[in-house]
Amino acid sequence: MTFAREIYNNFCCKPDFKAFVFFLLALALVLPFQGSRPFVGRDEHRYPVVALEMLKSGDFLVPRFKGHIHLTKPPLTYWAIALGYKVLGKNPWGARLPNAVAFAVTVSLVFLLGKELWGPEEGKRAALFYLAMLVPFAAANVVTTDTILVLWETAALWAFVKGIREKRKGWFILMWSFWALAFLTKGMAMVPVATGAFLFWWFKRAEMPCPFHPLGLLIFFLLALPWYLYVWITIPGALETFWVEQIYGRLFSDIFHRNSKWYAPFYLYLPLLTLGALPASVVWVRSFFRSSWGAFKKALGEEWQALFLATLFGVPLIVFWIAKSRLPLYILPLFIPLALFTARLLPSSSRYLRFLVPWYFFLEVLKGVCARLIH
Repeated sequence: MTFAREIYNNFCCKPDFKAFVFFLLALALVLPFQGSRPFVGRDEHRYPVVALEMLKSGDFLVPRFKGHIHLTKPPLTYWAIALGYKVLGKNPWGARLPNAVAFAVTVSLVFLLGKELWGPEEGKRAALFYLAMLVPFAAANVVTTDTILVLWETAALWAFVKGIREKRKGWFILMWSFWALAFLTKGMAMVPVATGAFLFWWFKRAEMPCPFHPLGLLIFFLLALPWYLYVWITIPGALETFWVEQIYGRLFSDIFHRNSKWYAPFYLYLPLLTLGALPASVVWVRSFFRSSWGAFKKALGEEWQALFLATLFGVPLIVFWIAKSRLPLYILPLFIPLALFTARLLPSSSRYLRFLVPWYFFLEVLKGVCARLIH
Protein backbone atom coordinates (compact mmCIF):
# COMPACT_ATOMS: atom_id res chain seq x y z
CA MET A 1 0.00 0.00 0.00
CA THR A 2 2.87 2.36 0.77
CA PHE A 3 4.36 1.77 -2.67
CA ALA A 4 0.97 2.24 -4.37
CA ARG A 5 0.57 5.54 -2.53
CA GLU A 6 4.05 6.58 -3.66
CA ILE A 7 3.19 5.80 -7.29
CA TYR A 8 -0.01 7.84 -6.95
CA ASN A 9 1.83 10.78 -5.43
CA ASN A 10 4.56 10.75 -8.08
CA PHE A 11 2.36 10.43 -11.16
CA CYS A 12 -1.02 11.85 -10.17
CA CYS A 13 -0.31 14.52 -7.60
CA LYS A 14 3.24 15.51 -8.56
CA PRO A 15 3.80 14.47 -12.19
CA ASP A 16 7.09 15.30 -13.85
CA PHE A 17 6.14 18.28 -16.00
CA LYS A 18 9.20 17.93 -18.25
CA ALA A 19 8.30 14.33 -19.07
CA PHE A 20 4.85 15.51 -20.13
CA VAL A 21 6.42 18.25 -22.28
CA PHE A 22 8.58 15.67 -24.04
CA PHE A 23 5.51 13.54 -24.64
CA LEU A 24 3.65 16.46 -26.25
CA LEU A 25 6.69 17.46 -28.32
CA ALA A 26 7.17 13.93 -29.61
CA LEU A 27 3.47 13.57 -30.39
CA ALA A 28 3.44 16.88 -32.27
CA LEU A 29 6.38 15.75 -34.41
CA VAL A 30 5.27 12.20 -35.07
CA LEU A 31 1.54 12.63 -35.77
CA PRO A 32 1.62 14.78 -38.95
CA PHE A 33 1.12 12.84 -42.21
CA GLN A 34 0.47 9.56 -40.37
CA GLY A 35 -2.71 9.01 -42.35
CA SER A 36 -1.69 10.83 -45.53
CA ARG A 37 -0.29 7.77 -47.26
CA PRO A 38 -1.61 4.24 -47.85
CA PHE A 39 -0.32 1.15 -46.12
CA VAL A 40 3.05 0.00 -47.44
CA GLY A 41 4.74 -3.35 -46.84
CA ARG A 42 3.57 -6.71 -45.58
CA ASP A 43 3.09 -5.79 -41.92
CA GLU A 44 1.20 -2.58 -42.66
CA HIS A 45 -1.26 -4.57 -44.75
CA ARG A 46 -1.48 -7.51 -42.36
CA TYR A 47 -1.74 -6.06 -38.85
CA PRO A 48 -4.63 -3.65 -39.62
CA VAL A 49 -6.58 -6.45 -41.31
CA VAL A 50 -6.23 -8.66 -38.23
CA ALA A 51 -7.41 -5.80 -35.99
CA LEU A 52 -10.39 -5.16 -38.28
CA GLU A 53 -11.38 -8.81 -38.16
CA MET A 54 -11.24 -8.66 -34.36
CA LEU A 55 -13.60 -5.68 -34.39
CA LYS A 56 -15.99 -7.35 -36.85
CA SER A 57 -16.09 -10.74 -35.14
CA GLY A 58 -15.87 -9.56 -31.53
CA ASP A 59 -13.24 -12.26 -30.92
CA PHE A 60 -10.23 -10.46 -29.44
CA LEU A 61 -8.43 -13.61 -28.30
CA VAL A 62 -7.79 -15.48 -31.54
CA PRO A 63 -6.20 -13.29 -34.25
CA ARG A 64 -7.38 -14.02 -37.80
CA PHE A 65 -6.06 -12.83 -41.13
CA LYS A 66 -8.56 -13.08 -44.00
CA GLY A 67 -10.52 -15.64 -42.03
CA HIS A 68 -7.55 -17.87 -41.15
CA ILE A 69 -6.11 -18.20 -37.63
CA HIS A 70 -2.98 -16.08 -37.43
CA LEU A 71 -0.70 -16.72 -34.44
CA THR A 72 2.55 -15.14 -35.60
CA LYS A 73 2.26 -12.41 -32.94
CA PRO A 74 0.56 -12.10 -29.55
CA PRO A 75 -2.58 -9.94 -29.54
CA LEU A 76 -1.58 -6.70 -27.80
CA THR A 77 -0.58 -4.87 -31.00
CA TYR A 78 -3.85 -5.89 -32.65
CA TRP A 79 -5.77 -4.64 -29.61
CA ALA A 80 -3.94 -1.32 -29.82
CA ILE A 81 -4.75 -0.92 -33.53
CA ALA A 82 -8.39 -1.80 -32.86
CA LEU A 83 -8.47 0.93 -30.21
CA GLY A 84 -6.89 3.35 -32.70
CA TYR A 85 -9.68 2.50 -35.14
CA LYS A 86 -12.24 3.31 -32.46
CA VAL A 87 -10.60 6.70 -31.83
CA LEU A 88 -9.74 7.91 -35.35
CA GLY A 89 -11.72 5.60 -37.60
CA LYS A 90 -10.89 2.56 -39.71
CA ASN A 91 -8.19 4.20 -41.77
CA PRO A 92 -4.38 4.63 -41.75
CA TRP A 93 -4.69 7.38 -39.11
CA GLY A 94 -6.31 4.96 -36.68
CA ALA A 95 -3.95 2.08 -37.50
CA ARG A 96 -0.81 4.18 -36.98
CA LEU A 97 -2.02 6.08 -33.89
CA PRO A 98 -0.83 3.41 -31.37
CA ASN A 99 2.76 3.56 -32.62
CA ALA A 100 2.76 7.35 -32.55
CA VAL A 101 1.55 7.38 -28.94
CA ALA A 102 3.95 4.58 -27.98
CA PHE A 103 6.87 6.52 -29.45
CA ALA A 104 5.86 9.72 -27.60
CA VAL A 105 5.60 7.84 -24.29
CA THR A 106 8.97 6.20 -24.95
CA VAL A 107 10.59 9.63 -25.44
CA SER A 108 9.23 10.64 -22.02
CA LEU A 109 10.54 7.42 -20.49
CA VAL A 110 13.98 8.00 -21.99
CA PHE A 111 13.99 11.36 -20.21
CA LEU A 112 13.01 9.71 -16.92
CA LEU A 113 15.58 6.95 -17.39
CA GLY A 114 18.40 9.40 -18.12
CA LYS A 115 17.30 11.46 -15.14
CA GLU A 116 17.56 8.41 -12.87
CA LEU A 117 20.95 7.42 -14.26
CA TRP A 118 22.68 10.82 -14.12
CA GLY A 119 20.32 13.76 -13.68
CA PRO A 120 17.67 15.89 -15.44
CA GLU A 121 20.12 17.50 -17.88
CA GLU A 122 21.28 14.14 -19.21
CA GLY A 123 17.67 12.97 -19.28
CA LYS A 124 16.68 15.97 -21.38
CA ARG A 125 19.49 15.44 -23.87
CA ALA A 126 18.76 11.71 -24.14
CA ALA A 127 15.07 12.37 -24.88
CA LEU A 128 15.88 15.04 -27.48
CA PHE A 129 18.30 12.74 -29.30
CA TYR A 130 16.04 9.70 -29.18
CA LEU A 131 13.28 11.86 -30.67
CA ALA A 132 15.67 12.94 -33.44
CA MET A 133 17.17 9.55 -34.39
CA LEU A 134 16.11 8.45 -37.86
CA VAL A 135 15.32 4.79 -37.19
CA PRO A 136 13.10 5.18 -34.09
CA PHE A 137 11.34 8.15 -35.69
CA ALA A 138 10.72 6.23 -38.91
CA ALA A 139 9.48 3.18 -36.99
CA ALA A 140 6.95 5.36 -35.18
CA ASN A 141 5.39 6.30 -38.54
CA VAL A 142 4.52 2.78 -39.67
CA VAL A 143 2.42 -0.06 -38.30
CA THR A 144 4.80 -2.36 -36.45
CA THR A 145 5.02 -4.29 -33.20
CA ASP A 146 8.56 -3.06 -32.52
CA THR A 147 7.76 0.50 -31.42
CA ILE A 148 5.19 -0.77 -28.93
CA LEU A 149 7.63 -3.43 -27.72
CA VAL A 150 10.30 -0.79 -27.08
CA LEU A 151 7.78 1.24 -25.07
CA TRP A 152 7.27 -1.61 -22.58
CA GLU A 153 10.98 -2.47 -22.52
CA THR A 154 11.93 1.14 -21.73
CA ALA A 155 9.26 1.32 -19.04
CA ALA A 156 10.61 -1.90 -17.51
CA LEU A 157 14.18 -0.57 -17.58
CA TRP A 158 13.08 2.67 -15.92
CA ALA A 159 11.31 0.75 -13.12
CA PHE A 160 14.38 -1.51 -12.82
CA VAL A 161 16.70 1.48 -12.31
CA LYS A 162 14.25 3.07 -9.85
CA GLY A 163 14.27 -0.16 -7.85
CA ILE A 164 18.07 -0.26 -7.83
CA ARG A 165 18.47 3.35 -6.77
CA GLU A 166 15.71 3.44 -4.16
CA LYS A 167 16.10 -0.18 -3.06
CA ARG A 168 12.31 -0.56 -3.13
CA LYS A 169 10.91 -3.92 -4.21
CA GLY A 170 7.71 -2.26 -5.36
CA TRP A 171 9.53 -0.88 -8.40
CA PHE A 172 10.60 -4.40 -9.36
CA ILE A 173 6.97 -5.51 -9.14
CA LEU A 174 6.08 -2.72 -11.56
CA MET A 175 9.01 -3.75 -13.76
CA TRP A 176 7.67 -7.31 -14.10
CA SER A 177 4.28 -5.90 -15.13
CA PHE A 178 5.97 -4.05 -18.00
CA TRP A 179 7.93 -7.15 -19.02
CA ALA A 180 4.60 -9.01 -19.17
CA LEU A 181 3.13 -6.39 -21.50
CA ALA A 182 6.26 -6.68 -23.66
CA PHE A 183 5.74 -10.46 -23.79
CA LEU A 184 2.13 -9.91 -24.90
CA THR A 185 3.40 -7.60 -27.62
CA LYS A 186 6.07 -9.74 -29.26
CA GLY A 187 6.66 -12.82 -27.17
CA MET A 188 10.26 -13.93 -26.71
CA ALA A 189 11.58 -10.84 -28.51
CA MET A 190 11.72 -9.08 -25.14
CA VAL A 191 14.20 -11.61 -23.75
CA PRO A 192 17.45 -10.07 -25.15
CA VAL A 193 16.82 -6.69 -23.50
CA ALA A 194 15.64 -8.27 -20.25
CA THR A 195 18.73 -10.51 -20.27
CA GLY A 196 20.96 -7.46 -20.67
CA ALA A 197 19.37 -5.80 -17.63
CA PHE A 198 19.55 -8.92 -15.47
CA LEU A 199 23.13 -9.68 -16.52
CA PHE A 200 24.05 -6.20 -15.31
CA TRP A 201 22.38 -6.98 -11.98
CA TRP A 202 24.28 -10.28 -11.79
CA PHE A 203 27.58 -8.44 -12.11
CA LYS A 204 26.52 -6.00 -9.38
CA ARG A 205 24.42 -8.34 -7.25
CA ALA A 206 26.56 -7.83 -4.14
CA GLU A 207 25.71 -4.11 -4.17
CA MET A 208 22.12 -4.06 -5.43
CA PRO A 209 18.74 -5.48 -4.40
CA CYS A 210 17.44 -8.55 -6.19
CA PRO A 211 14.86 -7.75 -8.90
CA PHE A 212 13.36 -11.27 -8.86
CA HIS A 213 10.57 -10.46 -6.44
CA PRO A 214 8.07 -13.36 -5.99
CA LEU A 215 5.03 -11.10 -6.35
CA GLY A 216 6.53 -9.50 -9.44
CA LEU A 217 7.13 -12.91 -11.03
CA LEU A 218 3.58 -13.96 -10.14
CA ILE A 219 2.18 -10.83 -11.79
CA PHE A 220 4.29 -11.52 -14.86
CA PHE A 221 2.89 -15.03 -15.23
CA LEU A 222 -0.68 -13.88 -14.53
CA LEU A 223 -0.49 -11.17 -17.19
CA ALA A 224 1.72 -12.81 -19.81
CA LEU A 225 0.69 -16.47 -19.91
CA PRO A 226 -3.15 -16.75 -19.90
CA TRP A 227 -3.52 -15.81 -23.57
CA TYR A 228 -0.83 -18.31 -24.59
CA LEU A 229 -2.45 -21.04 -22.49
CA TYR A 230 -5.89 -20.28 -23.92
CA VAL A 231 -4.66 -20.46 -27.50
CA TRP A 232 -2.58 -23.56 -26.79
CA ILE A 233 -5.59 -25.38 -25.30
CA THR A 234 -8.18 -24.29 -27.87
CA ILE A 235 -6.20 -24.32 -31.13
CA PRO A 236 -4.45 -27.52 -32.30
CA GLY A 237 -0.85 -26.95 -33.31
CA ALA A 238 -0.58 -23.57 -31.55
CA LEU A 239 2.41 -24.63 -29.47
CA GLU A 240 4.30 -25.71 -32.59
CA THR A 241 3.47 -22.37 -34.23
CA PHE A 242 4.86 -20.46 -31.23
CA TRP A 243 8.03 -22.55 -31.29
CA VAL A 244 8.59 -22.07 -35.03
CA GLU A 245 7.55 -18.42 -35.25
CA GLN A 246 9.04 -16.98 -32.07
CA ILE A 247 12.02 -19.17 -31.13
CA TYR A 248 13.43 -21.80 -33.48
CA GLY A 249 12.46 -20.12 -36.73
CA ARG A 250 13.99 -16.78 -35.76
CA LEU A 251 17.11 -17.91 -33.94
CA PHE A 252 18.28 -21.15 -35.49
CA SER A 253 16.83 -21.63 -38.97
CA ASP A 254 16.53 -19.96 -42.36
CA ILE A 255 12.88 -20.84 -42.92
CA PHE A 256 11.83 -17.19 -43.17
CA HIS A 257 14.67 -16.22 -45.56
CA ARG A 258 15.35 -12.97 -43.70
CA ASN A 259 18.97 -11.97 -44.23
CA SER A 260 20.31 -15.23 -42.82
CA LYS A 261 23.83 -15.09 -44.26
CA TRP A 262 26.63 -14.60 -41.73
CA TYR A 263 27.62 -11.28 -43.27
CA ALA A 264 24.05 -9.87 -43.33
CA PRO A 265 24.46 -7.80 -40.11
CA PHE A 266 27.26 -5.85 -41.78
CA TYR A 267 25.01 -4.51 -44.52
CA LEU A 268 21.77 -4.50 -42.50
CA TYR A 269 22.54 -3.50 -38.90
CA LEU A 270 25.72 -1.46 -39.14
CA PRO A 271 24.23 1.22 -41.44
CA LEU A 272 21.16 1.44 -39.23
CA LEU A 273 23.23 1.86 -36.07
CA THR A 274 25.34 4.61 -37.64
CA LEU A 275 23.45 6.48 -40.37
CA GLY A 276 20.14 5.45 -38.79
CA ALA A 277 21.24 7.01 -35.50
CA LEU A 278 21.79 10.44 -37.03
CA PRO A 279 22.23 13.07 -35.69
CA ALA A 280 23.51 11.29 -32.55
CA SER A 281 26.24 9.47 -34.49
CA VAL A 282 27.75 12.86 -35.36
CA VAL A 283 28.31 13.36 -31.63
CA TRP A 284 30.06 9.99 -31.37
CA VAL A 285 32.44 10.78 -34.23
CA ARG A 286 33.19 14.24 -32.84
CA SER A 287 33.90 12.85 -29.37
CA PHE A 288 36.04 10.03 -30.72
CA PHE A 289 38.34 12.30 -32.71
CA ARG A 290 38.51 15.14 -30.18
CA SER A 291 38.95 13.08 -27.02
CA SER A 292 41.30 10.40 -25.82
CA TRP A 293 39.94 6.99 -24.87
CA GLY A 294 40.39 7.96 -21.23
CA ALA A 295 38.20 11.01 -21.72
CA PHE A 296 35.68 8.82 -23.51
CA LYS A 297 35.47 6.55 -20.47
CA LYS A 298 35.36 9.52 -18.12
CA ALA A 299 32.33 10.88 -19.97
CA LEU A 300 30.43 7.73 -19.10
CA GLY A 301 31.94 7.37 -15.69
CA GLU A 302 33.36 4.25 -14.17
CA GLU A 303 30.34 3.55 -12.00
CA TRP A 304 27.46 1.17 -12.56
CA GLN A 305 25.79 3.31 -15.24
CA ALA A 306 28.52 2.49 -17.77
CA LEU A 307 28.11 -1.24 -17.23
CA PHE A 308 24.34 -0.88 -17.42
CA LEU A 309 24.51 0.75 -20.86
CA ALA A 310 27.12 -1.78 -22.03
CA THR A 311 24.96 -4.80 -21.19
CA LEU A 312 21.79 -3.15 -22.51
CA PHE A 313 23.48 -2.59 -25.85
CA GLY A 314 25.87 -5.53 -26.05
CA VAL A 315 23.67 -8.48 -25.08
CA PRO A 316 20.79 -7.72 -27.49
CA LEU A 317 23.26 -6.85 -30.26
CA ILE A 318 24.97 -10.25 -29.91
CA VAL A 319 21.60 -12.04 -30.02
CA PHE A 320 20.37 -10.08 -33.04
CA TRP A 321 23.72 -10.54 -34.77
CA ILE A 322 23.84 -14.34 -34.48
CA ALA A 323 20.12 -14.98 -35.02
CA LYS A 324 19.32 -16.45 -38.42
CA SER A 325 16.28 -14.25 -38.97
CA ARG A 326 17.14 -10.54 -39.28
CA LEU A 327 14.93 -7.56 -40.06
CA PRO A 328 15.84 -3.87 -39.70
CA LEU A 329 13.56 -3.04 -36.78
CA TYR A 330 14.73 -5.95 -34.64
CA ILE A 331 17.52 -3.67 -33.38
CA LEU A 332 15.16 -0.84 -32.39
CA PRO A 333 15.76 -1.45 -28.62
CA LEU A 334 19.45 -0.64 -29.10
CA PHE A 335 18.66 3.01 -29.73
CA ILE A 336 17.65 3.48 -26.08
CA PRO A 337 21.19 2.92 -24.68
CA LEU A 338 22.59 4.80 -27.69
CA ALA A 339 20.49 7.86 -26.84
CA LEU A 340 21.59 7.68 -23.20
CA PHE A 341 25.22 7.26 -24.28
CA THR A 342 24.94 10.33 -26.52
CA ALA A 343 23.46 12.38 -23.70
CA ARG A 344 26.40 11.54 -21.47
CA LEU A 345 28.96 12.44 -24.11
CA LEU A 346 27.45 15.80 -25.03
CA PRO A 347 28.03 18.91 -22.88
CA SER A 348 24.86 20.78 -22.01
CA SER A 349 26.11 23.91 -23.77
CA SER A 350 26.90 22.09 -27.02
CA ARG A 351 25.81 23.66 -30.29
CA TYR A 352 24.52 20.25 -31.34
CA LEU A 353 21.45 20.79 -29.16
CA ARG A 354 20.62 23.93 -31.14
CA PHE A 355 21.08 21.95 -34.34
CA LEU A 356 18.20 19.66 -33.35
CA VAL A 357 15.55 22.30 -34.09
CA PRO A 358 16.26 22.45 -37.85
CA TRP A 359 16.74 18.67 -37.79
CA TYR A 360 13.19 18.21 -36.47
CA PHE A 361 11.97 20.50 -39.24
CA PHE A 362 13.88 18.34 -41.74
CA LEU A 363 12.14 15.22 -40.42
CA GLU A 364 8.73 16.81 -40.94
CA VAL A 365 9.60 17.88 -44.48
CA LEU A 366 10.91 14.37 -45.19
CA LYS A 367 7.66 12.86 -43.92
CA GLY A 368 5.62 15.21 -46.08
CA VAL A 369 7.64 14.40 -49.18
CA CYS A 370 7.34 10.64 -48.55
CA ALA A 371 3.59 10.95 -48.03
CA ARG A 372 3.30 12.88 -51.29
CA LEU A 373 5.39 10.39 -53.27
CA ILE A 374 3.74 7.26 -51.87
CA HIS A 375 0.25 8.69 -52.21
